Amino acid sequence: MPDNRPFTPDTLAARWFCSAETIRQMVKRGELHGFRVGRMIRIPWNSVEEYECQTSTSDGSEADCAPTGQGQMANDSVISLRHAPERKLKQKP
Repeated sequence: MPDNRPFTPDTLAARWFCSAETIRQMVKRGELHGFRVGRMIRIPWNSVEEYECQTSTSDGSEADCAPTGQGQMANDSVISLRHAPERKLKQKP
């Protein structure tokens, strides 16, 4: 039986090969459902699976989105996350 505990931004970032700050910003923007426990952010397992299924490049069937328990998506699909370009601070005159 897979471990269905909520993800931390760090553990989800490791799963998706991105930064924990990217995960925090996705939660803040509402792209990914998360909840707070004090100051900590947690992302429910089912929210991660829903997001992965939505961003999957497969034919859209739910069968491809079944949990594997391995920390990876079925069929070794790749999740592509956009990264905003870094802003340059303006110098005050």
